[in-house]
Amino acid sequence: MMQSIRTLGAAVVALAAPALLTLPAAADTRSVARFETRISDSTALTLAIGSSGYDSHRRDSHDWRRGLNHWGQTEREARALHREAARACARAVRYEARQLGYRGVDIDNDHRTRQVSRQGFVVRFDDVEFEGRRRDVETWVTCEVRQGRVTGIDGLPRPAKGKPPRGRW
Repeated sequence: MMQSIRTLGAAVVALAAPALLTLPAAADTRSVARFETRISDSTALTLAIGSSGYDSHRRDSHDWRRGLNHWGQTEREARALHREAARACARAVRYEARQLGYRGVDIDNDHRTRQVSRQGFVVRFDDVEFEGRRRDVETWVTCEVRQGRVTGIDGLPRPAKGKPPRGRW
């Protein structure tokens, strides 16, 4: 006597079992092997095994199993480097603003840090307020940090033309 299958999960397992046993041997690393079973006129069960090439963008040095990023750093090391890059950038922005004649700089914690190499980062501060004598300027500032040193700052507002910056003359 044959019993009927009463749940959908049991039906899926029963129909997919032959495919699970035969298709892994036929699967190619660059193609997808498909097994399709018709359940009814409008329903089909499809099982695809193989690689469709979506993982080809990963670098060879990236090791998820050991918890390393693209540059061989652990998450803790990368976080510390991101933090130090943001601090170095904030110090450089404050220094350059003083050199341009601004009285003070207010940098919010709203920043984005992107790692571009083993010791290179691009930091973008979204909300930086430069306090001048007569007016305040609010803008974003981007800087690049290499080997712990700031190599470039972009987005610093320049003082008004015709007036010397305060403190330089």
